[in-house]
Amino acid sequence: MRLTVTGIAETEAALEAEIADTRDRLAASLLDALRAATPVESGRAREGWHMTEAGIRNDVPYVGRLNAGSSRQAPAGFVEAAIDRALERE
Repeated sequence: MRLTVTGIAETEAALEAEIADTRDRLAASLLDALRAATPVESGRAREGWHMTEAGIRNDVPYVGRLNAGSSRQAPAGFVEAAIDRALERE
């Protein structure tokens, strides 16, 4: 990140833009990581990941059971592992 300080208003606007850009990059990286980590039988759980105003969510009713380890395709805690991987990349 590189900022040139020219005044309070300009610096504040530059910081807000940088924060928004970082947030958007992290959210996109996290969404990709979650989709890649979600086990697939029908594809419904993987496609259930989406962005909302509040953040990233998955409304598929059984995604919690998948994350608890009900699938042989992905280990328990795959959501938390995907979050860790996304954060490490940033």
